[in-house]
Amino acid sequence: MSTEYSWHAIAVGNRLLGPYNFIVLTTPVGWRLVVMPMASEVFKHREINGVKWVRDGEVMHFLRDGAEVYRLVVRIKPGRRKFDGEPIVVNNHEGSYRIRDRGGRYALEVGYYCPETDRTIKISIEGLRELSILRHLGYSQCH
Repeated sequence: MSTEYSWHAIAVGNRLLGPYNFIVLTTPVGWRLVVMPMASEVFKHREINGVKWVRDGEVMHFLRDGAEVYRLVVRIKPGRRKFDGEPIVVNNHEGSYRIRDRGGRYALEVGYYCPETDRTIKISIEGLRELSILRHLGYSQCH
């Protein structure tokens, strides 16, 4: 795995209640997060060591790699949910990923369970031209 990556805190919140974190996503160096305001829902959260983690919710943003733009959706559900695919490790948690070819572009789905926050995290990225992001996602932080 590459140790050079960019960090992207995927969170929502306000000044009064503070941030609610979905995940700290890692991508290849140079990729940027394009935030879509008001494109999120948070139904439940869990606080661990003063940090609020979303336990039930969804957020949609975009990732930008130069001129390329990819749709990013992060879905969180409480408890352990089944997710089939090829094995991957994210933040020391076992998970799975699936790739769908969409006519020269790829849709990537990664799912895994975080026992520290008791939630299943599903990351979907659509419109990828190549799959180098798979080497970086394992460094993402979920707690």
